[in-house]
Amino acid sequence: MIKSKNNEFGKDLYILYPGDHYATQEDCVIGTISASCMVICLYDPIRHIGGMGHFVIPGAMGTEGIYRDEIGSHGITSMEYLMGEIVKLGGDRKKLRAKIFGVANVSGVNSWTDGIKNSIFTFIDEYFRVEHIPIEKEDIGGDRRRKLYFFPRTGKVLRKLLENNQDSSEFIKMEQEYINRVFKEKNTYGKVIVFE
Repeated sequence: MIKSKNNEFGKDLYILYPGDHYATQEDCVIGTISASCMVICLYDPIRHIGGMGHFVIPGAMGTEGIYRDEIGSHGITSMEYLMGEIVKLGGDRKKLRAKIFGVANVSGVNSWTDGIKNSIFTFIDEYFRVEHIPIEKEDIGGDRRRKLYFFPRTGKVLRKLLENNQDSSEFIKMEQEYINRVFKEKNTYGKVIVFE
């Protein structure tokens, strides 16, 4: 993650790289570019605390469900880190709202099979249903990258679809390196225990 003070918003801008997450209660902007990874924006509209996570999507999961699948467990772990940071700042887990972006089928990076597409939707549906977090906005799929700016105090997200020839291709390279690292190390993630 890098911090920039010179931007069009006149606020501190935190730019997340693939695998990063950041939560805050300050009046700032959190930005990233997503290709095949998933970007989750979570915020507590009462306490004005929010955060963004940019992480790998589950691969083609087995039939055992997201809580028993190793790649699903990585997604859950990433979500727990983000939610934990929001709660540490005083956010209420029961009040969180979500906006979900990304998971594009970007040429040259991946080729979504029906199994992977179904796994993505299964992860989103099952995780947020079990956690009782309403999804206010879902903009996933397609074949274009997304430039995202999230305002954590209000939950507002600005999204721009990017052409494949624009200068954000470095993010695609970083996402691919991150995805390769997570899939290579998928056995290092422990068992997930869900607390009611």
